[in-house]
Amino acid sequence: TGRRFDFLGEFPLEPVNGKAGTAMLVDDYGHHPTEVDATIKAARAGWPDKNLVMLFQPHRYTRTRDLYDDFANVLTQVAALLMLDVYPAGEAPIPGADSRSLCRTIRNRGKIDPILVSDPAQVATMLAPVLTGNDLILVQGAGNVGKIARYLS
Repeated sequence: TGRRFDFLGEFPLEPVNGKAGTAMLVDDYGHHPTEVDATIKAARAGWPDKNLVMLFQPHRYTRTRDLYDDFANVLTQVAALLMLDVYPAGEAPIPGADSRSLCRTIRNRGKIDPILVSDPAQVATMLAPVLTGNDLILVQGAGNVGKIARYLS
């Protein structure tokens, strides 16, 4: 997919889709905790001075349920987290495996205070207050979040 990049050592990240205000914007397809962790590490290696802000969309309720703690752990590695509702990919909701629950768990761990974005049209509005002027926004997920990245750019 064109929304994915591989980090092979200390190289600049590709693709950079554009800028959202004074922030750099990177769109990545990774939707498994291991992939998200690799993206965060690559971003820190490529742009160590940037404030990492992630817009994340969990993909599938079953994946969110099965990897819940892994997601909660890896998503605390960014400075700010905005989370969209789970992209269901045809699945029915699973109680406790939704974005609201995941945000609550992350918040209770005390490292960051995630922002649940229930309306994708509000992403830009909800993103603005967390930007510092030296940011790298990572748009992460396999659902329709890539459309939002293109909109922001």
